[in-house]
Amino acid sequence: MTRLMLTDRPLHPLAEPTAAAFKAGRLNRREFFASMAALGVSTAGSLALGGIALPARAQEGTPQKGGTLRLAMNVKAFRDPRIFDGHQIAQVARQVNEYLVRWTSDFTFDPWLLEGWEASDDAKSLTLKLRQGVQWSNGDAFAAEDVIHNITRWCDANIEGNSMASRFGVLVDPTTKTILSDALEKVDDHTVRIHMPRADITLVAGLTDYPALVMHRSYDGNEDPMQALAISTGPCELVSWEPSVGAEVRRKEAPWWKGEFWLDGVKFIDLGLDPSNAVAAMEAGEIDATDESPADSLARFEAAGAITSEIATGSTIVCRFNVEQEPYTDVRIRRAAALAVDNSVVLELGVNGAGTRAENCHVGPMHEEFFDIGPATHDPEQALALLAEAGASDHEYELVSLDDEWQSNTCDAVAGQMRDSGLKVKRTIMPGTTFWNNWTKYPFSGTEWNGRPLGVQVLALAYRSGEAWNESAFADARFDEVLNQALATPDVEARRALMQEVETILRDSGVIIQPYWRSVYRSFREGVNGLRMQQAFEAHLDSVWLSA
Repeated sequence: MTRLMLTDRPLHPLAEPTAAAFKAGRLNRREFFASMAALGVSTAGSLALGGIALPARAQEGTPQKGGTLRLAMNVKAFRDPRIFDGHQIAQVARQVNEYLVRWTSDFTFDPWLLEGWEASDDAKSLTLKLRQGVQWSNGDAFAAEDVIHNITRWCDANIEGNSMASRFGVLVDPTTKTILSDALEKVDDHTVRIHMPRADITLVAGLTDYPALVMHRSYDGNEDPMQALAISTGPCELVSWEPSVGAEVRRKEAPWWKGEFWLDGVKFIDLGLDPSNAVAAMEAGEIDATDESPADSLARFEAAGAITSEIATGSTIVCRFNVEQEPYTDVRIRRAAALAVDNSVVLELGVNGAGTRAENCHVGPMHEEFFDIGPATHDPEQALALLAEAGASDHEYELVSLDDEWQSNTCDAVAGQMRDSGLKVKRTIMPGTTFWNNWTKYPFSGTEWNGRPLGVQVLALAYRSGEAWNESAFADARFDEVLNQALATPDVEARRALMQEVETILRDSGVIIQPYWRSVYRSFREGVNGLRMQQAFEAHLDSVWLSA
């Protein structure tokens, strides 16, 4: 008999209505799995209730131990995980420390350091059941104290750049900016209950995000990776970490709670942001795989003998204004830029059409609560009229971007569209070491955003007033009010009704030009088995092995 819930509680009352909405075509697969996970329904239960059969995966032979995987990737400096600001930092760290929950490339949610979780009927409490038998490398048992320590640290909004405080904002005291005194209950050594003043259906999804790395209960924010990751639960130990050069992990001698880890180790090699370097390294046999391959470089990787894994995602880029910096305090000057850009053209020029057009509201059809408010308007004449009305006809925009081929190409296309419409635009391209030092402060810049399971999750991170990752400094009381209502609404259709206003407010503010949702790619040589691209770029290397 299929176990429908992750715990022994009865089937959640919203599970069958959610399955009915999926079967009626009102939810897609990603939406369905995200909703069921928030309720504590198991993957097997979701498949059974939804009448879904996951496609069989091709067998790649019998896994064998041995070999070091060499992965080309930008290696950033280690930081306190709650202020990780790039998936690449987590790509190394996740081989050593682990997460409570994983978001898989099938868009299901796997309990990892948790055995399961359950939501109350009113969704105002979430009970976390910890996996028993997991041991830290110093001999301590993984226990409730570790989870309480991590969630408490995540909820400290006084720490600059702590984006986990956005994900767990429902638990943050608005006065002290720390965790609410009654938010966490230790039920027993392996059970923690989260009490919320209002429901927030994004908490489970937030546990999968890359800054949610679980650290030992003694961790105090140390940013030396060799010390910070010295006590771990994962299959590997850290050997070295040098920003802009490389990092290395190797398999531990001690048994891993999950079972086998096939690789001897992994070397992360920083070849810079020019994909030509990775293509040359692949051709020369100096790397085995890439962290990511830009869409316009795929033919070169294939010519070098590589195989490519592709997945369609909610990953995107936004060209956003910082509304606290003149002259972008004036909505007319922001709106003029958005009206000057045809997103379909940017999709073609930026990533060779490898994705779908977006509509300047940072929520899309891959998100369960998406409300289709129609395409973004392209009207160069209105753009010029707004600039004239604002007394800014001679204003020169400066669009800043990272020196990463697909991002710089996209921002070039945005700038080109603006110029074609009669606006003046200057382009500035920066290397990663410079760009990321100040990424939230530029007046007008392009920023990559990874895909996440829920649209409300993205909006709360990126646009809710005062949040750590709100790089646009956008602040709108009505937007916050309705978004918070949506976060507290488990019923998908009711939440979607709220999103019409949320999406419209954001688009009408002119705060972003979001041209497309992109497909993402990972390339690897023959003989690399079990490596696939994942929608949030996560490399789950415990399933990877090398053949001769």
